[in-house]
Amino acid sequence: MDELSREWVRGASWYLDKAVEVVINSDNPVAQAEALRRVRPGMAPLDFLYLVLKRAEDAGVDPKSAAVAVLKYAEGARRGLDEAIANSGFCPRRVATVSLSRAVARFLELAGRCVERLYLAESRPGVEFPEAYRTYSRYVEVVPVTDSAVGALEYDAAVVGLDGLYRDAAVNKVGTLPLLAAARAIGARAVAVFESYKAVPLPAPRPVEVEADVWGVKARVPLFDRAPPDLIDLFITDLGASAELEADRVFDTVLKKVFKLVVG
Repeated sequence: MDELSREWVRGASWYLDKAVEVVINSDNPVAQAEALRRVRPGMAPLDFLYLVLKRAEDAGVDPKSAAVAVLKYAEGARRGLDEAIANSGFCPRRVATVSLSRAVARFLELAGRCVERLYLAESRPGVEFPEAYRTYSRYVEVVPVTDSAVGALEYDAAVVGLDGLYRDAAVNKVGTLPLLAAARAIGARAVAVFESYKAVPLPAPRPVEVEADVWGVKARVPLFDRAPPDLIDLFITDLGASAELEADRVFDTVLKKVFKLVVG
């Protein structure tokens, strides 16, 4: 659990893998999963894991078996997302994104044959920018930009990963909301690429705040943005591509798939 609280670069999928490892070695996996949710509010896979384990316990299913099934589902979902990206037919020339995302990296690798340039915003005060620059540069020319410049550029699409799709908000690294709003303002398409286990039937939590140095002044800054889902024009998940997506419906679909893996 300490490893999760100290981690600031890796994304939501890494948190899920580590959380499953923790709960299956716990004497009380449901209580442990609930405690893990408080490590990084807004990392929806942690909420997803808790909800699945609680539903399993309520249904008389061994929570540890359900946790193992979650891990199996997650592995399949990542492969399914790759297929959905490749089959989406979405191929913009110029793209803007923010921070580091495995899903965005997979998009650039699998569907980025048309992409000529990627504008990469910092997501300050996050610390993922150097790794994001190195990762994305493997696939496309990357142009670093300040978070405040996302409305002053010309691009065809804003492509972001999500740390969570909640009932009332799409949650991702700070800087995501300005990017999506800027994309809407300039007529660019806004696309979210993420795995289905990041959809949870809950209101978005208040994000963690960290202390940041803003030109010598200490300020408390949230790590995550809570963006209105209607700012997103296209959702690409392992379940397919859609112009609209509801967290409750996605969660119900995924829960049935996870429980089938427990039975299997």
